[in-house]
Amino acid sequence: MAALNGALENGQTEKAASVPLPHPIRNLEVQFTKIFINNEWHESKSGKKFPTFNPTTAEKICEIEEGDKPDIDKAVEAAKTAFQSGSVWRQMDAASRGRLLNKLADLIERDREVLAVSEAGT
Repeated sequence: MAALNGALENGQTEKAASVPLPHPIRNLEVQFTKIFINNEWHESKSGKKFPTFNPTTAEKICEIEEGDKPDIDKAVEAAKTAFQSGSVWRQMDAASRGRLLNKLADLIERDREVLAVSEAGT
């Protein structure tokens, strides 16, 4: 069946269908296992960690800090502070905030293969 308005039978666009799937990355090293709050890495207040496993092999990859209520409270407080009147983020003009968000998108796009492999475990 022919594509209609750029959509394929399975719902993908022609562009999306032409993007190659990521190749497996063997021995992917996890570098960050702590909780990221207010632009800093922290150990959990409780000291608890949880294991994360490769979903395709059930092999343990690493242990990640497990956030509990005190960690969530700390993150919420940091977010509230970031949005208070007079904060750096609030004083930043929309174009500058947009550049930062675009930088984040660029980093995600740059590392899409690593992110996909680490999520899928292939």
